[in-house]
Amino acid sequence: MQNYYKLVILFLPDKDTNLMPIEELFGWIASILTTLIFIPQIHKAFKTRLTNDISMLMIVLAVLGNTAWLIHASLTGNTPLIVCASLIIIMSIVLIIFKVKNEKAG
Repeated sequence: MQNYYKLVILFLPDKDTNLMPIEELFGWIASILTTLIFIPQIHKAFKTRLTNDISMLMIVLAVLGNTAWLIHASLTGNTPLIVCASLIIIMSIVLIIFKVKNEKAG
């Protein structure tokens, strides 16, 4: 039980410490989880070499939407969102390239 309280106290910002603010901590958690949603799809596509069921429109919209988030995050200085949007854009472009190559080959 004491460890639980230590964990809670760790995440409560104190004016005399340099702990990460709780909103930034949740920003990083959200960014990590959001970025991870693309990994299973990319892994499956590379493993099976099947991309017919992946919607090109969905991937393009992911690139466009995350580009807008990247611009917003850059203007507001939101580091977790900058990292997340950048990684999702990269993974989406990888998936687009892989899908186009597979459709040309098949």
